[in-house]
Amino acid sequence: MTTKTRNWLLALCIVALPFLTFSGFIASDFFTPPPLPPLPNPNGYDDLVKAGQMLSTNSWNYDKMNLEQLRELATANSEALELARSGLSNQCRVPVEFTQAYNENHLSNLASVKRLAQAFVAEGRLDEMENRPNDAVKSYLDVIHLGNESSRGGTLIDGLVGIAIESIGTSPLQKLVPQLNAQSCRETADTLETLNSQRQSWNEVMQQEHDWSRRAFPGLRNELQRLTSRNSLKKAFQIIEQKIKKRQTETRQLIIDLAARAYELDKGKPPASVADLVPDYLKAIPQDPFTGTNMVYLPR
Repeated sequence: MTTKTRNWLLALCIVALPFLTFSGFIASDFFTPPPLPPLPNPNGYDDLVKAGQMLSTNSWNYDKMNLEQLRELATANSEALELARSGLSNQCRVPVEFTQAYNENHLSNLASVKRLAQAFVAEGRLDEMENRPNDAVKSYLDVIHLGNESSRGGTLIDGLVGIAIESIGTSPLQKLVPQLNAQSCRETADTLETLNSQRQSWNEVMQQEHDWSRRAFPGLRNELQRLTSRNSLKKAFQIIEQKIKKRQTETRQLIIDLAARAYELDKGKPPASVADLVPDYLKAIPQDPFTGTNMVYLPR
């Protein structure tokens, strides 16, 4: 290639670059996200929201209640919790809308679902006070299940509320582990493994957020705004991702703790490593969400 030809090609690239960039924006203006899967019918999410709206107004105050107050609260909320469990037995998907007002309007549904988590924990607290730890476990597992299903198919805010709900359930369940027998520990670890395998991945949540943004805010101007704010959004998303992975780590460590307690109760000694728990107590070694490597057993 001669120097003259090379210089001509460079000049052509310089001239063409703005055109190609603008063409890319125009093409993105006509970008159509993949079609949404149809909502389940029946959609368990609808029952979850309705159940949250049926709750007693003081469900959030359960941690300050005595035994009699908790019994009254459980009675008042029994119909709502029954409906919620029915909803969790069905497929769930958040019915998103592609409007600028959606997130603001959706906040009431998120609040209802979070109150539902608190009602489940109140039920579990009553079970503990009445010396029924196995029943309490079921209530706390329902909270974790709720965290998974109430965010499925939603945007980033649904994912954040879902992971917060999961934490509401894992915290009292972790404290309950020393009171459980081997069979209960084994069954609870098995249920948590299943719930963990069914959770949405971070990539799925971000794809749903991205697709919603494209549908709710279409057009070249919004594409340009997304481009100019890309770096700041990337940093914010990284912080959120770290928080979500931290919560996932806590849940997976709880799975190991339950399996390790079952092992110790059965064999009279703690496991030497998490590998000792597979396959009799765990299907597989949980993966560290941060590194993708096997988690380790940390005696408490």
